[in-house]
Amino acid sequence: MFSALLNIARLLIRPEWIRRHHPNARVRQGKFAGENTESVVVFLVGVRINIWWKARYWLPLLLAMPTMLRELVTAPGSGLLGYRLLVGPGPRQAMLVQYWSGPEELRAFAEDRTGSHRSAQRRFWRHYADCGGAVGFWHEIFVVEQGAHHSLYGNMPPAGIGGLYGVREAAWAMSPNSSAYR
Repeated sequence: MFSALLNIARLLIRPEWIRRHHPNARVRQGKFAGENTESVVVFLVGVRINIWWKARYWLPLLLAMPTMLRELVTAPGSGLLGYRLLVGPGPRQAMLVQYWSGPEELRAFAEDRTGSHRSAQRRFWRHYADCGGAVGFWHEIFVVEQGAHHSLYGNMPPAGIGGLYGVREAAWAMSPNSSAYR
């Protein structure tokens, strides 16, 4: 139990990891656009703690996430390219943004009977019907084809897709009659 809580603390202290580029890169002053060279799958998974004192229902869900992430990060062929944990609004909600190389890899992780996801999923569903609304969850999956996304960064380290695929200098034109960047 202590090691699981320590893993959650590590995830909150260092809420991001990106396989290709170092996520704690220095601040890059100026205007930058993310490279748009590959397709990517964006997986959003969120949790909302509705009833704090029913921790027996929501705590196992939170404790399982660092184990699953560690499993994915240490497996180079997993397909996980990077992730970022976002907390809020307020302390009751959290969302994990994951970037995957393709939908097949994400599906393979979700359906792997030997990995940590399957056992965590079984535990969650076993208790979910009895939780009385103590915890809510959601997830969304977006398959973003090459050329179908853009990302802008100003005076910050590359993050998200820019952290995965790199950035290039860009001139931003912010008027109603122009594109977002050139």
